[in-house]
Parts: sequence; C-alpha cells; structure tokens
Amino acid sequence: MSPTLPPITVYSSKPTPFRFIECTIESRHLEALFLIGNDSCDVFLRQLIARLPNHKHTPDVSRSTNLKIQYNSESTNGGTAFAPPSLANPTALVPLFSATSPINKKFAHPLRAQATAPWHRLGHHYYRTETQIVHLGKTSIRLQYRYFTVPRSQIKRDFNDRSQDAQYNQLAPEDEPERQFAISIATLAFVEWGKANEHGHRSIKSAPCPYTDRSLIVEQTAKFHRPNGLAKRAAAGGRPDHAFKVDLPLRPSDIDQLGHVTNSRYALLLHDVLSHGLEKGYYANGSGPLRTPSTPLPIHSGKTLSTLSDAVVNIPTGSQYYKNAYILEFYVGYENELKIEDTIVVWSWVERERILVDKEQPLDVIVFEFCAVDKQGQERLISLCRTVIRERVQILAPQPVQDLVDAKL
Repeated sequence: MSPTLPPITVYSSKPTPFRFIECTIESRHLEALFLIGNDSCDVFLRQLIARLPNHKHTPDVSRSTNLKIQYNSESTNGGTAFAPPSLANPTALVPLFSATSPINKKFAHPLRAQATAPWHRLGHHYYRTETQIVHLGKTSIRLQYRYFTVPRSQIKRDFNDRSQDAQYNQLAPEDEPERQFAISIATLAFVEWGKANEHGHRSIKSAPCPYTDRSLIVEQTAKFHRPNGLAKRAAAGGRPDHAFKVDLPLRPSDIDQLGHVTNSRYALLLHDVLSHGLEKGYYANGSGPLRTPSTPLPIHSGKTLSTLSDAVVNIPTGSQYYKNAYILEFYVGYENELKIEDTIVVWSWVERERILVDKEQPLDVIVFEFCAVDKQGQERLISLCRTVIRERVQILAPQPVQDLVDAKL
C-alpha cells in the first residue's frame, strides 16, 4: 500500500501555447482567461482530491471572478512603460517581451510586427497557470490563478516537479524571462442538487465545503484596487442620473450545460457595453481633448427601439471623455442565473470619484448592472460587474491652417 501523499497547495498547469483566436481582440482574450482559470481549477481539484483519503467530491459552481490585468501598454508619447509593479504602485506596467529581443519567425504571432496591444504579443507564446486556495469558507472556497509566460527552452518542464529546478536554472540565450501577466480570483460555492420536478428542473441548495485542512491555504498575492464585490442598490435608491441602458442579444452559443448563460460570456457582453460607452461619450469623466456632442445623449442605446429612446442621460454637453482605455481590473459578480430565452439589458455608468493611484492619470471605475426583462417589462438583476480602467489619452492632429481660415470665413 503506497503512503498517502501530502496535499498540494500550489499546482501549475502544463505549458500550453496561446491560440490565435485567444489573442486577436481584448474581449476574446478576457474570455480566454476565464476559461483557462476554470480549466486550471478543475485540474487542481482533481489533483487535490486524489491525495485526500475518503473524499467525496461535491459539484461546485463558479460565482464570481475578479481579473486583474498586468500587461504592459503603450505610453502616450509612443514609448513603452516598463516599470515593475510593487505594492506602492500595483498598476505599474509589466513588459511581456523586451524591445530588443529577437522575434522567432516560426512561432511569432502574425500581427506581432505591427500590433502593439499586449494580448497580441501573447499569441503563440507558451503560458502556464498556478492555482492556489487562498480562503476556505463554510460553503465556498476562494482560488487564486497566476498566469505566467513560459520561456521556449522550458516548455517541456514540469513546474510541479521541484527536482527539475536545477535542470532548468538557466535560460537559453534567445529566451525571454518568465513574466506574470495576469492574476485572477474566483469564488466557488458548493451546492447539492435536488430531485427533478415534473418539468425536469432540479433545485439546488448550499452544501458544506468539503475541504477542511487549513494547511491548504496559501497567502493571497493578488492586490486589487477594488477587492470586494459590488453591493446591490437599495430598493428605494435609483441609479445615477448619468446611467445609460443598452439592449444585448443572446445567442445559442452563450448557453452552458445547465441551460444558463455561462459565466465567461459576461466578459464579451461587458466589453461590448464598455466599448460602446467609451465611443459615444457616456463615460464623460476624461481629461483629453474629446468633447461630448451638443445634442443630448439618449439614455437607451440598444438596437431595439423603445419608449425610452427619446430620454437623455444627464451628461452636460461638451463634457470631456475618451474613446480608448486600458482595462486594469475586471470583476464579474453573481446574483441570479440568466437563461438564454431572457431579454437582457445592461445599465452602465462611470463613478464620478476616481481612484488616485497615479496623480497624473487617475483610474476610472465603470459599473454594469445586467438585468433580465420579463414579458411585462420588469427587470430582474442578474449580475453586478465592474471594470477599473486607465484613460488612454488621445492627441488630436492639429487642424490645417487653411481649414481654420475657412472656418472663420
């Protein structure tokens, strides 16, 4: 009989290359990180269960994810900021690849020569994910995922085998060092399934957390600007008067095996609303040269016409806004399940108070309320989400002198 192995506290996934589709656009990359984290969680729990004697696995449901992006990004003057992060400056930008490193054309991303977006640079590069338990509750656990690039000379390495450390203690001359490019936190709530009713639906209730060994807990290293979830608004309290609403269609591909919209899809839906709000000027909290139009912005901006289409958001005309931003933090909360047949609307607004981490470029907090709408038009809260973004300042090209003369005439 083999001796019982000690429980694992940190598990690293096998080095895997990013697929092209996972790095083409930001929203797809955010969704990919959701899915990578979920896969890493499944592997980690299977490894953990295999080492726990007499353990009975309990189904779990992911309720929320707080994703912190730690990419490097282009600075406003065209250069690249390469300051290392620290507790004093947690938003410092991390270089994924040095400006002087050679490009391996065999494995290089097709857009890497032209693209500056950090998720483009990750295309076809190997990554691994470390999974750790950072909190054990009565009915839930909290997991931390740390995402690292893997040097090409170490793609065959088993990072869980400490005996290989000496073999891989030096990098090949053409290798880039390992980079941590993202961290996320996920909360898993354990549930028990009831018997199916006459319609085939089964109820769920909370189940005790099956893990009780406190030695499994590892210190959380992810530091967030807004570490806690969002609190629901009081029934008597309304939304801010500068909130706007967007209709979003749902597709059959959004559904999961339980008949609900899978959690990872919120990344794409949220990104759609964020992009729309930035483009149109609904997040008027900027400091650059762009100004909202002289005509009032409608409060309802969905594709479907509604009785609210003539209402306006309380944003003064000529307010400063910006069209581009870097997503630094991303949070998806859970309130109720969203079914595919539901009509969904999203309310969104920017908090007027900014996060003053950097005096020259403070951070904005964008709030999203996902609501399902029934046939009577009543809204039911599904998810509370949030992003923390940094303004990407735009420098407008100077107007030609002749145009200025013509304008005065």
